[in-house]
Amino acid sequence: MVNFLLLALAFGLARAERKWKTVAIAASNSDKVEISGPLRIYCREITCEEECKILKVTFYVKENGQCSLTTVTGYLQEDGKTYLTLFEGENRYVIVKQTPENIVFYSENVDRASRRTKLIYVVGHKPLTSEQRERLVSYAVEKNIPPENIRDLLETDTCPQ
Repeated sequence: MVNFLLLALAFGLARAERKWKTVAIAASNSDKVEISGPLRIYCREITCEEECKILKVTFYVKENGQCSLTTVTGYLQEDGKTYLTLFEGENRYVIVKQTPENIVFYSENVDRASRRTKLIYVVGHKPLTSEQRERLVSYAVEKNIPPENIRDLLETDTCPQ
């Protein structure tokens, strides 16, 4: 079953040759995703390699109004669904849902000070519909992330395409 899901993910990402954008972020520690926050990322590309055992995510971070391009590499763990990468600490993330319009990631970051932050990233191309927003709020509550910590990013994404 896990191999089927990875194959479906690989096929879906391979077919999605277009660029991605971060549509929304939710975080248990909102300071991490405020403007210039270290985990406020502006996604551009997601690449699946080696049958999705390696997932590369290219994104911008913005500090002092300057956009810096970064690529992180996530490695599939033994459980067959969790990826591990290092960026602003240790990040473990899973792909929760993938449609032609959006990919939803759930992530847990532990920074250098051992502060744990739960995050939800929604990448896509358009603002969330009211129905999608309601599902994001429900999922955030389920993960103990306050709904008021959800941030829409399309309006603040001024980094290069």
